[in-house]
Parts: sequence; C-alpha cells; structure tokens
Amino acid sequence: MSVKKLQSSTQTYLSHIIDYAGLFPPALLSLDEAIRNYAEYQQHADAWMLGRFVMPVGRITELEAYLHLFSADRKLDLSVTGRPADTETWLKQFRSDMKTLADFKAEHSNLVTVSMLELPLPSGVLDQSLFKKAAAETGDAQVFFEVTTPLHSREWEQHIIGTLDQINYYNDSAKQKIGFKLRMGGVTADAFPTAEQAAFVLKACSDRNIPQKFTAGLHHPVRMYREEVQTDMHGFLNVFTAAMLGRVCHLEQNEIAYILTDQHADHFSFQKDGFMWKELKVHTEEIRQLRAALYSFGSCSFEEPREDLQALRLL
Repeated sequence: MSVKKLQSSTQTYLSHIIDYAGLFPPALLSLDEAIRNYAEYQQHADAWMLGRFVMPVGRITELEAYLHLFSADRKLDLSVTGRPADTETWLKQFRSDMKTLADFKAEHSNLVTVSMLELPLPSGVLDQSLFKKAAAETGDAQVFFEVTTPLHSREWEQHIIGTLDQINYYNDSAKQKIGFKLRMGGVTADAFPTAEQAAFVLKACSDRNIPQKFTAGLHHPVRMYREEVQTDMHGFLNVFTAAMLGRVCHLEQNEIAYILTDQHADHFSFQKDGFMWKELKVHTEEIRQLRAALYSFGSCSFEEPREDLQALRLL
C-alpha cells in the first residue's frame, strides 16, 4: 500500500517503528540472509515502517562484506546491542566495545550510521559514577539501558526503579536523554513479563519522562495466545497505545495493564485525526510528539507485523 493512501495518524503512529532483528530468536537467520532482507526492505513500499538493523557489537566487523548493498543515499542504519557482563568487568568491556564500534563507524561513515545502542546492564543498579562514564562514551547514538534482573526475582521491581531513578538523575542535566529498553517476551513462556509488570515499567518511565524502546515477543499487533510459547504474547499496538495513553491521560498502572491485556482488535482503530482505543483518543500531533520518546520495537520479522495489520484492515 502506498504511503499516500494512508491516514496521517497511521503514518505517524507506525513510522520507522520496526527495528529488524532477523539475527535473533526465534528467526536466527544467518547474517547473509538477514542483511540482504534489510537491504530489500529499504526499497519496499512499506519501508516507511522500517527502523534500524539490530546488530550485536561483537559481530560488527562482519558487516564489511555486505556494505556494497548500501549507499550514501540509503545507508545501513544500525541499532547495536551490547554484551552482558558482571559489574566488575562491565565498564571495561563496554569501553572496548565502543572503541571497536567507533573505529568501524569512522572507516565506513559514508555507508553506515549507528543511531541507537541497546546496552544490557549487569544485575543490580550501577552507581551514578559508572553510569555517567558509560553515557559519556556513546557518542550521538540514542542509548537504551536494559535491566537484566530475572522477571521472577524478588529484586526485579527494586532494580527497575533504581535504574530508572539513575537514568532520570542523569537526564536532568544531559543534552541527550538516555532511554530504557523493555524486553516483552522471548521463546519461552517465562520470558514474557506479565501485563502488570509491563504496566509498572510504562508508568515508571512515564512519570520520569524517560524514552523507551521494546523488544522480543511483539510480532503481532494485538495480544493473543500463541501455542508456540504456551502463553499470551503482548501486542505491539497494545504496548504503544498503553504507553501513549498512559502519558497523555496520566493513567494509573492498573489502567495501563488493562489496555495491555485487551485481545479485541476492534478496540484499536486509526482515525482521520488520531488513534483510538475504545473511547480514549490520542490525536495525531500528540502521537508525533510521543513517538519522539517511544522509539520502536525489535522484531525478527518485518513481514509478520505488517501482514497482521493488513489482515486487521489497519494498514
């Protein structure tokens, strides 16, 4: 479908919303297949929905063999994922990775841009000095930190709030805000946060005006039970709509969770001047402003989300 035929609310809501993560589970494609897919998607009619190519920092130099697929007019836009580490080695490893990335960028700046960094934190909460040192070395890329404490840990909520408070403290005086990455699923049922856990994070980020991105388990627009993971998968429309309405309408955590659990696709609709969930509306200009803080979601498929939207007549 041509972009010109879409309502402005649809374009604004879905613009560059899908970061292509074909290298990651459950797809686990080879780099050859994934990077060629991305180059092809850049020329697709729905390329306006395509975000960045998600690439592990440890494999960054492997991209050199595929840079001929891109050009100065159509660069390879990367979201680079960091490596997990314990607290003692995290900063040293991080600095080494940033040096590797900086060298790669400098050599191929005519064909490559790194617009996003996704950095898993060691379990617990970094102290502010380490936090500032890390943030100072990320250049002009938008940074998202991820808490790696297991969902079922008694310390999960404490670590979330502690990390968000550290981000908030840093953001108060920073030119570029650091964001928070929330993992919404995986390949097993225990990798999916409950609606209440996800709502807790959405509300906490809203209260602190912290940017967000999401990843994993968001192949489908609306929440549904999926046999392959033996649980309900979150829908990306549920997540972004809950996040938007949470910020615009100052919703409570239980209200945000209610949107996240909605499995009725007909409750979600693009309107001429905005997007509606049931009787609540986010206007197009509000969506535009909110998407500056609600960046994207990582998906190992660029096709599934679009096909599902088309099947629901939302695209």
